[in-house]
Amino acid sequence: MADRQNDGAEYSQWKGWGSAHRFGQFTPGDADYFRRELRTATAIGRPVRDVLEVGFGDGAFLGFAASAGWTVTGTELSEVQVEAGRAAGFDVHPSRAVDSFAEASFDLIVLFDVLEHIEQDEIVDFLAGLRSRLRPDGRMLLRYPNADTWLGNALQHGDPTHVTEIGYYKMTYFAEAAGLEVVQYRAPVRRGFRSSLVHGLHRLTAGPIIATSAAITKALYYPGTPIVLSSVNAVCTLGVRRGA
Repeated sequence: MADRQNDGAEYSQWKGWGSAHRFGQFTPGDADYFRRELRTATAIGRPVRDVLEVGFGDGAFLGFAASAGWTVTGTELSEVQVEAGRAAGFDVHPSRAVDSFAEASFDLIVLFDVLEHIEQDEIVDFLAGLRSRLRPDGRMLLRYPNADTWLGNALQHGDPTHVTEIGYYKMTYFAEAAGLEVVQYRAPVRRGFRSSLVHGLHRLTAGPIIATSAAITKALYYPGTPIVLSSVNAVCTLGVRRGA
């Protein structure tokens, strides 16, 4: 049992990441989601070439990024997922390998559902290490449970490996201390009909209702602040702070 826990097999099974032959697969709905989620992060004035995903899980984003013609590299804490990625032909490494990557070697670094797994007193050093691997005009995209609203509680507390809650102001502190700056802070894009009929109908109907309700709450209780109240997750795009 201890070996399964150490290599990440038990967690991978719980997450439903599947077997090696499915690694890196993504649906048309996934592709549509990734394209729309990345719009700001990839609008850097020149083509994106080299991409790093930290915490790649089942490899869906790695597969999408490779299909876009990008050179993709991934890191993951789970040994099982690293083995699955390598078996599928991807350039993937254990998490500790980040320290061995060359400085300024990536145009885009992506972290989907990663930061909440890191102890709060380690986050600044963690982000600073990634910042040194980012090219001067590159971007970092992060998604994590939204601690500025109760909506994020189910995701934050639904995983026993989540240890840090993050909202807008805490994120700005982490970013600035790590030599980064917030380029954009927002709710994630909503999946649409390319994902499923349910997702499409939800985007058309519930989406506007949720956005209006959140806007009213924000105007009443948090006027003039950039926090997000309309979603379970928050998405933050970071860039290298000038002079850092």
